[in-house]
Amino acid sequence: LSGGQQQRVAIARAVVNEPLVLLLDEPLNALDYKLRKAMQIELKQLQRTLGITFVFVTHDQEEALSMSNRVVVMNAGRIEQVGTPREIYEAPRNLFVARFVGETNILDGEVVAVNGARFDVRVEGRVLTLDRPLPFRLHDRIHLVIRPEDLRVRRRDEVEPGSQLFSATVSEVIYKGTTVDLLVRLETGRELAASRFFNEDDEQCEFARGEAVFLDWLPGWEVVLPHET
Repeated sequence: LSGGQQQRVAIARAVVNEPLVLLLDEPLNALDYKLRKAMQIELKQLQRTLGITFVFVTHDQEEALSMSNRVVVMNAGRIEQVGTPREIYEAPRNLFVARFVGETNILDGEVVAVNGARFDVRVEGRVLTLDRPLPFRLHDRIHLVIRPEDLRVRRRDEVEPGSQLFSATVSEVIYKGTTVDLLVRLETGRELAASRFFNEDDEQCEFARGEAVFLDWLPGWEVVLPHET
């Protein structure tokens, strides 16, 4: 039997007695990429059909997000966060969850002004305004988390007046078919990852190493966390 067929037989043996809960401990690890993707779809459809609770153990973050209705992120036996895949990805509770689930950029900052629900934070030499309630006080140290796909890479002619921008230089360009992944270096030397979706007619995604660019993101797309050592 092929790897996929072996997995199907093993799952059939497990569900024939109609258990209330089925534990799947990294069941797809030995499969190649395409077969693993196909089996993920089969397992999701099977779970909906049978109505059995599947406890799916995996170290693959993408697999955890795509397979689950609810995700439990654990660290050394301790539960760090429980939530929907979207909650885990878009609103991580701490640095461990932010780093564990998907790629992310983490910038260190300090609260330099507080005016009601408006906060000014100094990040990589720039002062950014966060216009929403946050549980921080003046001089608190923070981490600002921004996903690569939320980081906008702009050329000078794309810059909007009044934007909170970082100046940067493209240090690497990685073509992945539907996306172009960029490594960009800030003036402070800090390197960030950015990802742009595009089609073959999108000339704005044609970046070159050494090109000067500007970085920003939409307000609220960042996650602000307390500083951790």
